[in-house]
Amino acid sequence: MRTTAPRRAVMVAVVALMALMVAGPAAWAQDETLPFSIDRARLAADRHTVVVSGTYTCGPLNLNVVGGGGTIDLTVRQGRVVGFGGVQIEVCDGATHAWQEDVTTFGERPFRRGPARAIASGQVRGQRDGQDVTLEVDIPDQRITITRR
Repeated sequence: MRTTAPRRAVMVAVVALMALMVAGPAAWAQDETLPFSIDRARLAADRHTVVVSGTYTCGPLNLNVVGGGGTIDLTVRQGRVVGFGGVQIEVCDGATHAWQEDVTTFGERPFRRGPARAIASGQVRGQRDGQDVTLEVDIPDQRITITRR
C-alpha cells in the first residue's frame, strides 16, 4: 500500500501537467494586447476639452457577439487639471484605424498648451474561430504635448 499512494500522486500530477500542456497554449493565446497609440492632443475651443487622437489595430475579431466590442478609457493630466474620455472600439477587422476623442475636465481650471500625461486602459472582447478573445490596452503613463486648436 505504501507504494500505491505515491504512484497515484505522481500519475495525477503527470495527467494534470499533460492537460495543461494541451489546453494551456490555446487558452493563453486568447488574451492579447491591442496595439493602441496616443499620437496627438490639441486644445478645443472651450479649453476644458482636449481632442486626443491616435490609432489602433484590432483583430480580425467578430465583435457581433454578446459582450463584444469595448471601450478604452482615456485620462489626461496636466498639473492639477484632469480630464476623462473614452474610445469605443466597434471595428476589429485586422486593419489599422484612426480614432479621435474629446477628453474633458469638469473642474474650474482649463487645460493649456504644453506638456501633459495620458493614460489609456480597457478591453475589447470578441471571438476568433469560435473562441472568446480579450484584447487589452494598458498605457499607464505616456508623455504628450497639448497643442493649439
